[in-house]
Formats: sequence, structure tokens, C-alpha cells
Amino acid sequence: MGRTVALQSLQEITEEFVKQVSRAQGLPDSVVNSAGGKIFPYGSFRLGVFGPGSDIDTLVVAPKHVSRDDFFKYFPDLLVKMAPEGAITDLTPVMDSFVPIIKFEYSGISIDLIFSRLAVVNQVPKTLSLQDSSLLRGLDDTDLRSLNGTRVTDAILELVPQKAIFRTALRGIKLWAQRRAIYANIMGFPGGVAWAMLVARICQLYPKATSSTVILKFFKIMEAWQWPMPVLLKPIESGPLQVKVWNPRASHILIILIS
Repeated sequence: MGRTVALQSLQEITEEFVKQVSRAQGLPDSVVNSAGGKIFPYGSFRLGVFGPGSDIDTLVVAPKHVSRDDFFKYFPDLLVKMAPEGAITDLTPVMDSFVPIIKFEYSGISIDLIFSRLAVVNQVPKTLSLQDSSLLRGLDDTDLRSLNGTRVTDAILELVPQKAIFRTALRGIKLWAQRRAIYANIMGFPGGVAWAMLVARICQLYPKATSSTVILKFFKIMEAWQWPMPVLLKPIESGPLQVKVWNPRASHILIILIS
């Protein structure tokens, strides 16, 4: 089974999940059938730089009446029930992590599934975009962290001048970093999004460069970079919402892109 087919299946499961929660709350059929729900791949898959063994980072977004507790109560059973028989293996819900997650394999494809509700909407249509910052209103820190991955990934793609050049250059840099064992947050090194942001900045500085030139400039510029000066793809903006914004003087603070 390919990744696209797996994601299509997860979209169907998400819609059924929202319907089950809506029915359990005694909502009218009109609400049950229109509530919706949508999945958002992010990370390397969304950036277009995934490899044969890459997992798929996926966000489930639901309307305001669906909670994180509902996600962990209903979604694991629905995965097993609605996926092809035997397709779901190594199913592991992790409710107490920094970003609560359900980890599993879908026909051999590793998937990390996280969840967020949107406190300001009654319906989540398939056309929904998460780049509208007003959708962040009324969310707790856990929901914000869950939404952040998708918003950052989409913002990176919007901020690079040539997506194809960026993707090819990023593949090269990722391969270089992985072969030198300096890739992955868990090991104390930059993770996928961090490497993507570094490469994206070079693409911005050289908007007409080829991928090979971007890679060459990457090493020259990052070697001479005045660390810990931050690498920014856009100016830091406070935005209209009361959410935490990345502060280069306190790097542990959550990054939220506000537009």
C-alpha cells in the first residue's frame, strides 16, 4: 500500500471518528453529517523530501466539540476496524508526551498521528487551511504545539522562491547530515524542520541558484554564521493573539508562526 492510499484511508477514518463523537454527544444528524474532520501531513512528507523508509507525520483536525480524550478513546479502535485486516500493527497511543501521539504502522508505513481541535469552528471541511491565525483562538498549549508542525511546514514552502530547487538541495543536505549522524532532535542535533529552515534561508539569499549552488552556499554561509544569531525566514511578529512566540534569548519557548 502506498502512502497516498494510506492517507486517503486515514481521512475516511477521521471523518467517521468525528461522526462517532458527535453521535455519542447526542447531536442532531445534520451536525453529525456536516462536522467533517481533516488530516494534514506535515514534516518530510509534506515538504516532498521523504525517503523509502520515512514515516508520515500526520495531524488530525476536528471541530470544537471533539476533544483530545475523544481522540484517544475512539481513534485506535477505528483504525483497526476500518483499515484492511491486519494492516495496523505496533499501535501505541502515547497520551502523556509533550505532544500526545498515536504511533502505528499501516501496511508497513510508519505513521505518527497527533490531534488538535479548533475551538472556533463547528465544521472542518476538506478545503480548510491552517494558515489563518484566527483559528488559533481559544486553544491550549498542547493544541498549539500540535498545529504548529503543519503551519511551519506550509510556511517554509511558501517562503522559498523555487520549491523544486529547495527540495533537491534539502535532500542532499539531509543525506549528508544523516550519514554523519548529526541528524535528529532526540540525539541533540537539528531535526528535519531545522535543516529545512537552514536550507530555505540559503534559497532566499540566492533565489535563482541551482540546487548544487544552494548546497555549496549552505556550507560556506553556515560555517561562517555568527551563532547563536537566529536564522530567520521572516521577521518575528507578535500577532494579534495571546500565544507564545519564539524568543532567540530563550530558545526553549514554543515557536508559533503568526501572520
